[in-house]
Amino acid sequence: MLTCPVNTTTGACQTQADVNQAFATWLATASGTGGCNGVLTNNNQGPPSICGGSTTVTFTYTSTCLAPTTTCTATFTVAAPPTVVLTCPVNTTAGACQTQDAVNTAFANWLETASASGGCNGALANDNQEAPSICGGSTTVTFTYTSSCAR
Repeated sequence: MLTCPVNTTTGACQTQADVNQAFATWLATASGTGGCNGVLTNNNQGPPSICGGSTTVTFTYTSTCLAPTTTCTATFTVAAPPTVVLTCPVNTTAGACQTQDAVNTAFANWLETASASGGCNGALANDNQEAPSICGGSTTVTFTYTSSCAR
């Protein structure tokens, strides 16, 4: 008698150590009994990535008598992380003849309208140097969202 693990899906964005442990625990739920001198093996190639994916494992129970070999397959899946979404601020023009403090405040508020989500362990950054001068000009800012897993 061969009992295969139940197909399982675990969440994305865990540590690889956590996924590895969950995968090892899942593998250990397979069991085989009966026959003579039974041996349970599998063709495990390793756990899936923390960024999503699956590993299908074939389990084989071999006995020296009766039904000599029995097999089953099961799949361990790590869900894909949420899709990365980066929303940049809308290009904005401020009025002339303000104080530099007012321009700086408006610029800081504009920077804060950037947002990002998705992937795993994301970090939103920008290369801002300073607000434009009250005498005119512009500042171009590049926004970057870094994720350990992106799709």
